[in-house]
Amino acid sequence: TPWSSQDTMPQEVDVLKISNDDAAFILGKSGRTKEKIARVSGAELDLFEQSLTLEIRGSEAERRRAKKYVECVMAQRVGPVTIDDDSEDDDLTVIQVPTEAVGFVTGSQGNFLRQVEEEWGTLMFFADFRGRGSGREGQTEKLAIFGPRRGRRGAQLKVMAAVETKVPNYFTGDSKPDEDDDQDEWGTKTLVLKPDELSYALGKDGTTRRKLARASGCIMEYVGQVAFICGTMEERVRARTYLKWLLKQRHGSVYVDDLKDRDDVTVVPVPRDAIGYVTGNRGQSLRMVEEESGTFCFVEGGRGESEQLLIFGSVRADREVAERLINNLVNEKMREDNDRRRYDDRDYGRGGDRYDDRRRDDSRDRYGDRGGGYADRGGGY
Repeated sequence: TPWSSQDTMPQEVDVLKISNDDAAFILGKSGRTKEKIARVSGAELDLFEQSLTLEIRGSEAERRRAKKYVECVMAQRVGPVTIDDDSEDDDLTVIQVPTEAVGFVTGSQGNFLRQVEEEWGTLMFFADFRGRGSGREGQTEKLAIFGPRRGRRGAQLKVMAAVETKVPNYFTGDSKPDEDDDQDEWGTKTLVLKPDELSYALGKDGTTRRKLARASGCIMEYVGQVAFICGTMEERVRARTYLKWLLKQRHGSVYVDDLKDRDDVTVVPVPRDAIGYVTGNRGQSLRMVEEESGTFCFVEGGRGESEQLLIFGSVRADREVAERLINNLVNEKMREDNDRRRYDDRDYGRGGDRYDDRRRDDSRDRYGDRGGGYADRGGGY
Protein backbone atom coordinates (compact mmCIF):
# COMPACT_ATOMS: atom_id res chain seq x y z
CA THR A 1 0.00 0.00 0.00
CA PRO A 2 1.26 3.54 -0.72
CA TRP A 3 0.04 4.71 2.68
CA SER A 4 2.24 4.75 5.77
CA SER A 5 2.76 2.01 8.34
CA GLN A 6 0.11 3.50 10.63
CA ASP A 7 -2.44 1.76 8.39
CA THR A 8 -1.27 -1.69 9.54
CA MET A 9 -3.30 -1.38 12.75
CA PRO A 10 -5.98 -4.01 13.53
CA GLN A 11 -8.93 -3.89 11.14
CA GLU A 12 -12.43 -3.04 12.28
CA VAL A 13 -15.74 -2.35 10.50
CA ASP A 14 -17.81 0.83 10.29
CA VAL A 15 -21.39 0.62 8.97
CA LEU A 16 -23.04 3.59 7.24
CA LYS A 17 -26.74 3.87 6.46
CA ILE A 18 -27.29 5.39 2.99
CA SER A 19 -30.22 6.29 0.74
CA ASN A 20 -31.13 4.46 -2.43
CA ASP A 21 -29.90 7.37 -4.58
CA ASP A 22 -26.65 7.53 -2.64
CA ALA A 23 -26.13 3.79 -3.09
CA ALA A 24 -26.26 4.12 -6.87
CA PHE A 25 -23.90 7.11 -6.78
CA ILE A 26 -21.38 5.39 -4.48
CA LEU A 27 -21.45 2.24 -6.58
CA GLY A 28 -20.93 4.10 -9.85
CA LYS A 29 -20.97 2.63 -13.34
CA SER A 30 -20.06 -1.07 -13.11
CA GLY A 31 -18.99 -0.49 -9.49
CA ARG A 32 -16.07 1.74 -10.50
CA THR A 33 -16.67 4.54 -7.99
CA LYS A 34 -16.75 2.12 -5.06
CA GLU A 35 -13.57 0.46 -6.32
CA LYS A 36 -11.90 3.86 -6.69
CA ILE A 37 -12.76 4.88 -3.11
CA ALA A 38 -11.40 1.56 -1.84
CA ARG A 39 -8.19 1.91 -3.84
CA VAL A 40 -7.49 5.50 -2.79
CA SER A 41 -8.37 5.01 0.90
CA GLY A 42 -6.85 1.55 1.35
CA ALA A 43 -10.08 0.29 2.96
CA GLU A 44 -12.44 -2.48 1.81
CA LEU A 45 -15.98 -1.42 0.92
CA ASP A 46 -19.06 -3.66 0.74
CA LEU A 47 -22.34 -2.11 -0.35
CA PHE A 48 -25.56 -3.98 0.47
CA GLU A 49 -28.32 -2.51 -1.69
CA GLN A 50 -31.22 -4.37 -0.04
CA SER A 51 -30.43 -3.09 3.45
CA LEU A 52 -28.94 0.18 2.13
CA THR A 53 -25.84 -0.16 4.25
CA LEU A 54 -22.19 0.40 3.42
CA GLU A 55 -19.56 -1.56 5.35
CA ILE A 56 -16.09 -0.05 5.53
CA ARG A 57 -13.36 -2.38 6.74
CA GLY A 58 -9.77 -1.45 7.54
CA SER A 59 -7.49 0.34 9.98
CA GLU A 60 -8.70 3.48 11.75
CA ALA A 61 -6.91 5.74 9.24
CA GLU A 62 -8.21 3.76 6.24
CA ARG A 63 -11.79 3.84 7.52
CA ARG A 64 -11.59 7.57 8.28
CA ARG A 65 -10.35 8.32 4.77
CA ALA A 66 -12.96 6.07 3.17
CA LYS A 67 -15.83 7.69 5.09
CA LYS A 68 -14.59 11.13 4.08
CA TYR A 69 -14.39 10.14 0.41
CA VAL A 70 -17.85 8.54 0.52
CA GLU A 71 -19.30 11.74 2.00
CA CYS A 72 -17.65 13.78 -0.77
CA VAL A 73 -19.06 11.50 -3.46
CA MET A 74 -22.56 11.69 -1.96
CA ALA A 75 -22.30 15.49 -1.75
CA GLN A 76 -21.51 15.68 -5.48
CA ARG A 77 -24.96 14.26 -6.20
CA VAL A 78 -26.78 17.29 -4.82
CA GLY A 79 -24.40 20.19 -5.43
CA PRO A 80 -20.92 21.61 -4.85
CA VAL A 81 -18.73 19.73 -2.38
CA THR A 82 -17.53 21.66 0.65
CA ILE A 83 -14.42 20.39 2.43
CA ASP A 84 -13.14 21.24 5.89
CA ASP A 85 -9.49 22.11 5.45
CA ASP A 86 -8.34 20.81 8.82
CA SER A 87 -7.83 17.13 8.03
CA GLU A 88 -5.19 15.13 9.90
CA ASP A 89 -4.86 12.60 7.08
CA ASP A 90 -2.27 14.44 4.94
CA ASP A 91 -4.09 13.13 1.88
CA LEU A 92 -5.14 16.33 0.09
CA THR A 93 -3.57 18.56 -2.58
CA VAL A 94 -5.47 21.58 -3.88
CA ILE A 95 -4.74 23.13 -7.25
CA GLN A 96 -6.10 26.45 -8.50
CA VAL A 97 -7.56 26.03 -11.98
CA PRO A 98 -8.38 29.18 -13.99
CA THR A 99 -12.07 29.39 -14.74
CA GLU A 100 -11.56 29.35 -18.51
CA ALA A 101 -9.73 26.01 -18.24
CA VAL A 102 -12.18 24.19 -15.90
CA GLY A 103 -14.19 22.63 -18.72
CA PHE A 104 -11.03 21.58 -20.52
CA VAL A 105 -9.59 19.98 -17.38
CA THR A 106 -12.86 18.22 -16.57
CA GLY A 107 -13.25 16.85 -20.07
CA SER A 108 -16.37 15.52 -21.76
CA GLN A 109 -18.54 13.94 -19.04
CA GLY A 110 -15.57 14.20 -16.67
CA ASN A 111 -13.48 11.82 -18.78
CA PHE A 112 -10.15 13.64 -18.37
CA LEU A 113 -10.35 13.70 -14.57
CA ARG A 114 -11.42 10.04 -14.53
CA GLN A 115 -8.41 9.11 -16.68
CA VAL A 116 -6.04 10.96 -14.34
CA GLU A 117 -7.65 9.30 -11.31
CA GLU A 118 -7.16 5.89 -12.90
CA GLU A 119 -3.54 6.54 -13.83
CA TRP A 120 -2.48 7.92 -10.45
CA GLY A 121 -4.83 6.19 -7.99
CA THR A 122 -6.47 9.41 -6.79
CA LEU A 123 -9.92 10.88 -6.19
CA MET A 124 -10.49 14.30 -7.81
CA PHE A 125 -13.29 16.86 -7.94
CA PHE A 126 -13.86 20.60 -7.80
CA ALA A 127 -14.85 21.84 -4.34
CA ASP A 128 -15.35 24.77 -2.00
CA PHE A 129 -13.17 24.96 1.08
CA ARG A 130 -13.75 26.14 4.63
CA GLY A 131 -10.70 27.47 6.41
CA ARG A 132 -8.70 28.25 3.27
CA GLY A 133 -7.98 31.67 1.76
CA SER A 134 -10.20 32.63 -1.15
CA GLY A 135 -7.31 33.21 -3.52
CA ARG A 136 -8.33 34.79 -6.81
CA GLU A 137 -12.03 34.37 -6.22
CA GLY A 138 -14.06 34.33 -9.40
CA GLN A 139 -10.98 33.79 -11.52
CA THR A 140 -10.18 30.26 -10.40
CA GLU A 141 -11.82 27.14 -9.05
CA LYS A 142 -10.21 24.78 -6.57
CA LEU A 143 -9.60 21.20 -7.64
CA ALA A 144 -9.23 18.73 -4.75
CA ILE A 145 -6.90 15.76 -5.25
CA PHE A 146 -7.11 13.03 -2.60
CA GLY A 147 -4.67 10.13 -2.31
CA PRO A 148 -1.11 9.19 -1.32
CA ARG A 149 1.62 11.80 -1.91
CA ARG A 150 3.13 10.32 -5.07
CA GLY A 151 -0.25 9.84 -6.71
CA ARG A 152 -1.40 13.35 -5.77
CA ARG A 153 1.75 14.89 -7.24
CA GLY A 154 1.45 12.92 -10.48
CA ALA A 155 -2.21 13.91 -10.86
CA GLN A 156 -1.45 17.53 -9.99
CA LEU A 157 1.21 17.78 -12.71
CA LYS A 158 -1.08 16.12 -15.23
CA VAL A 159 -3.71 18.79 -14.56
CA MET A 160 -1.08 21.55 -14.66
CA ALA A 161 0.06 20.32 -18.09
CA ALA A 162 -3.54 20.39 -19.35
CA VAL A 163 -4.13 23.90 -17.96
CA GLU A 164 -0.91 25.13 -19.53
CA THR A 165 -2.11 24.13 -23.02
CA LYS A 166 -5.28 26.17 -22.47
CA VAL A 167 -3.71 29.12 -20.59
CA PRO A 168 0.01 29.31 -21.55
CA ASN A 169 2.49 30.28 -18.81
CA TYR A 170 -0.16 30.03 -16.08
CA PHE A 171 2.05 27.80 -13.93
CA THR A 172 5.44 28.28 -15.60
CA GLY A 173 5.67 32.02 -16.21
CA ASP A 174 8.35 32.55 -13.57
CA SER A 175 10.25 29.26 -14.00
CA LYS A 176 14.03 29.49 -13.88
CA PRO A 177 16.22 27.33 -16.17
CA ASP A 178 17.23 24.76 -13.55
CA GLU A 179 15.61 24.59 -10.12
CA ASP A 180 15.38 21.98 -7.37
CA ASP A 181 12.82 23.09 -4.80
CA ASP A 182 13.80 20.64 -2.09
CA GLN A 183 17.15 19.08 -1.28
CA ASP A 184 15.49 16.67 1.14
CA GLU A 185 14.60 13.08 0.25
CA TRP A 186 11.39 14.03 -1.61
CA GLY A 187 11.19 17.01 -3.93
CA THR A 188 10.78 18.46 -7.40
CA LYS A 189 13.35 19.49 -9.99
CA THR A 190 12.38 21.71 -12.92
CA LEU A 191 14.21 22.14 -16.21
CA VAL A 192 13.26 24.59 -18.95
CA LEU A 193 13.49 22.87 -22.34
CA LYS A 194 13.99 24.43 -25.76
CA PRO A 195 11.17 23.77 -28.27
CA ASP A 196 13.21 21.22 -30.26
CA GLU A 197 14.30 19.51 -27.03
CA LEU A 198 10.72 19.33 -25.81
CA SER A 199 9.36 17.58 -28.91
CA TYR A 200 12.25 15.10 -28.81
CA ALA A 201 11.88 14.40 -25.07
CA LEU A 202 8.11 14.05 -25.37
CA GLY A 203 8.00 11.53 -28.23
CA LYS A 204 4.97 10.48 -30.21
CA ASP A 205 1.88 10.72 -27.97
CA GLY A 206 4.20 11.17 -24.95
CA THR A 207 5.81 7.72 -25.28
CA THR A 208 9.37 8.95 -24.67
CA ARG A 209 8.39 10.91 -21.55
CA ARG A 210 6.56 7.90 -20.12
CA LYS A 211 9.53 5.67 -20.89
CA LEU A 212 11.99 7.92 -19.02
CA ALA A 213 9.59 8.21 -16.07
CA ARG A 214 9.07 4.45 -15.80
CA ALA A 215 12.74 3.57 -16.22
CA SER A 216 13.91 6.13 -13.64
CA GLY A 217 11.08 5.42 -11.18
CA CYS A 218 10.39 9.16 -11.14
CA ILE A 219 7.32 11.28 -11.81
CA MET A 220 8.03 13.23 -15.00
CA GLU A 221 5.64 15.66 -16.67
CA TYR A 222 6.13 18.50 -19.13
CA VAL A 223 4.15 21.61 -18.22
CA GLY A 224 4.50 23.96 -21.15
CA GLN A 225 8.25 24.13 -21.86
CA VAL A 226 9.19 23.03 -18.33
CA ALA A 227 10.05 19.48 -17.33
CA PHE A 228 8.90 18.68 -13.76
CA ILE A 229 10.85 15.78 -12.25
CA CYS A 230 9.47 14.61 -8.89
CA GLY A 231 10.50 11.89 -6.46
CA THR A 232 13.26 11.00 -4.06
CA MET A 233 16.69 12.55 -4.54
CA GLU A 234 17.97 9.32 -6.11
CA GLU A 235 15.02 9.16 -8.52
CA ARG A 236 15.39 12.80 -9.53
CA VAL A 237 19.11 12.45 -10.24
CA ARG A 238 18.49 9.30 -12.28
CA ALA A 239 15.68 10.90 -14.33
CA ARG A 240 17.73 14.04 -14.96
CA THR A 241 20.64 11.91 -16.19
CA TYR A 242 18.44 9.84 -18.51
CA LEU A 243 16.95 13.01 -19.98
CA LYS A 244 20.44 14.45 -20.54
CA TRP A 245 21.57 11.29 -22.37
CA LEU A 246 18.39 11.26 -24.46
CA LEU A 247 18.92 14.84 -25.65
CA LYS A 248 22.59 14.13 -26.45
CA GLN A 249 21.52 11.36 -28.83
CA ARG A 250 20.20 13.99 -31.24
CA HIS A 251 23.76 14.97 -32.12
CA GLY A 252 25.73 11.71 -31.90
CA SER A 253 26.82 8.81 -29.74
CA VAL A 254 26.54 8.91 -25.96
CA TYR A 255 29.30 7.60 -23.70
CA VAL A 256 28.64 6.86 -20.03
CA ASP A 257 31.63 7.77 -17.87
CA ASP A 258 30.50 6.09 -14.64
CA LEU A 259 29.20 2.86 -16.19
CA LYS A 260 31.06 0.54 -13.78
CA ASP A 261 29.82 2.45 -10.74
CA ARG A 262 26.11 2.45 -11.64
CA ASP A 263 23.58 -0.01 -10.20
CA ASP A 264 20.82 0.79 -12.72
CA VAL A 265 22.41 -0.60 -15.89
CA THR A 266 22.82 -3.92 -17.69
CA VAL A 267 25.40 -4.10 -20.48
CA VAL A 268 24.66 -6.40 -23.43
CA PRO A 269 27.47 -6.91 -25.99
CA VAL A 270 25.93 -7.10 -29.47
CA PRO A 271 27.92 -8.32 -32.52
CA ARG A 272 28.57 -5.39 -34.82
CA ASP A 273 26.86 -7.01 -37.80
CA ALA A 274 23.70 -7.55 -35.69
CA ILE A 275 23.35 -4.08 -34.19
CA GLY A 276 21.22 -2.74 -37.04
CA TYR A 277 18.84 -5.68 -36.72
CA VAL A 278 18.53 -5.20 -32.95
CA THR A 279 17.78 -1.48 -33.19
CA GLY A 280 15.58 -1.85 -36.28
CA ASN A 281 14.54 0.68 -38.88
CA ARG A 282 14.62 4.14 -37.24
CA GLY A 283 15.16 2.39 -33.92
CA GLN A 284 11.71 0.78 -33.86
CA SER A 285 12.84 -2.66 -32.62
CA LEU A 286 14.67 -1.11 -29.68
CA ARG A 287 11.68 1.13 -28.90
CA MET A 288 9.49 -1.99 -28.72
CA VAL A 289 11.95 -3.57 -26.27
CA GLU A 290 11.78 -0.44 -24.11
CA GLU A 291 7.99 -0.38 -24.24
CA GLU A 292 7.66 -4.01 -23.23
CA SER A 293 10.27 -3.88 -20.45
CA GLY A 294 9.92 -0.36 -19.04
CA THR A 295 13.58 0.48 -19.65
CA PHE A 296 15.70 3.07 -21.47
CA CYS A 297 18.14 1.57 -23.99
CA PHE A 298 20.78 2.88 -26.35
CA VAL A 299 24.01 1.84 -28.06
CA GLU A 300 27.04 3.42 -26.43
CA GLY A 301 29.55 3.16 -29.30
CA GLY A 302 32.12 0.96 -31.02
CA ARG A 303 34.37 -1.29 -28.93
CA GLY A 304 36.15 -3.92 -31.03
CA GLU A 305 34.05 -6.61 -32.69
CA SER A 306 30.89 -5.82 -30.71
CA GLU A 307 28.80 -2.86 -29.66
CA GLN A 308 27.73 -2.15 -26.09
CA LEU A 309 23.99 -1.90 -25.80
CA LEU A 310 23.11 -0.31 -22.48
CA ILE A 311 19.85 -1.09 -20.68
CA PHE A 312 18.94 1.43 -17.97
CA GLY A 313 16.21 1.07 -15.38
CA SER A 314 15.72 1.31 -11.63
CA VAL A 315 14.16 -2.19 -11.46
CA ARG A 316 16.47 -5.14 -12.13
CA ALA A 317 13.62 -7.40 -13.26
CA ASP A 318 12.71 -4.91 -15.99
CA ARG A 319 16.31 -4.85 -17.23
CA GLU A 320 16.35 -8.66 -17.29
CA VAL A 321 13.25 -8.65 -19.52
CA ALA A 322 14.94 -6.21 -21.89
CA GLU A 323 18.15 -8.25 -21.93
CA ARG A 324 16.23 -11.40 -22.83
CA LEU A 325 14.38 -9.62 -25.66
CA ILE A 326 17.62 -8.18 -27.06
CA ASN A 327 19.38 -11.55 -26.94
CA ASN A 328 16.41 -13.05 -28.78
CA LEU A 329 16.86 -10.45 -31.54
CA VAL A 330 20.58 -11.21 -31.75
CA ASN A 331 19.89 -14.93 -32.03
CA GLU A 332 17.30 -14.31 -34.75
CA LYS A 333 19.88 -12.33 -36.74
CA MET A 334 22.53 -15.01 -36.29
CA ARG A 335 20.14 -17.74 -37.47
CA GLU A 336 19.16 -15.68 -40.51
CA ASP A 337 22.81 -15.12 -41.41
CA ASN A 338 23.63 -18.82 -41.02
CA ASP A 339 20.65 -19.83 -43.16
CA ARG A 340 21.66 -17.31 -45.79
CA ARG A 341 25.25 -18.53 -45.88
CA ARG A 342 24.14 -22.14 -46.28
CA TYR A 343 21.77 -21.11 -49.06
CA ASP A 344 24.48 -19.06 -50.82
CA ASP A 345 27.06 -21.84 -50.46
CA ARG A 346 24.63 -24.30 -52.03
CA ASP A 347 23.95 -21.96 -54.94
CA TYR A 348 27.66 -21.28 -55.40
CA GLY A 349 28.30 -24.99 -55.56
CA ARG A 350 25.92 -25.11 -58.52
CA GLY A 351 28.00 -22.45 -60.23
CA GLY A 352 25.71 -19.55 -59.45
CA ASP A 353 27.39 -16.24 -58.74
CA ARG A 354 24.17 -14.43 -59.48
CA TYR A 355 23.05 -14.75 -55.86
CA ASP A 356 25.87 -12.59 -54.53
CA ASP A 357 23.44 -9.78 -53.91
CA ARG A 358 21.95 -11.92 -51.12
CA ARG A 359 25.11 -11.21 -49.15
CA ARG A 360 24.15 -7.60 -48.80
CA ASP A 361 22.84 -6.71 -45.39
CA ASP A 362 19.13 -6.24 -44.98
CA SER A 363 18.16 -2.57 -45.09
CA ARG A 364 17.32 -2.65 -41.40
CA ASP A 365 20.85 -3.80 -40.58
CA ARG A 366 22.36 -0.47 -41.51
CA TYR A 367 24.74 0.61 -38.79
CA GLY A 368 23.50 4.18 -39.10
CA ASP A 369 20.18 3.19 -37.56
CA ARG A 370 21.69 2.05 -34.30
CA GLY A 371 20.91 5.02 -32.13
CA GLY A 372 17.88 6.60 -33.76
CA GLY A 373 14.22 6.12 -33.25
CA TYR A 374 12.80 9.30 -31.80
CA ALA A 375 11.94 10.95 -35.09
CA ASP A 376 8.23 10.13 -34.76
CA ARG A 377 7.29 12.91 -32.44
CA GLY A 378 4.02 14.60 -31.67
CA GLY A 379 1.76 15.94 -29.02
CA GLY A 380 0.31 14.34 -25.93
CA TYR A 381 0.73 14.61 -22.21
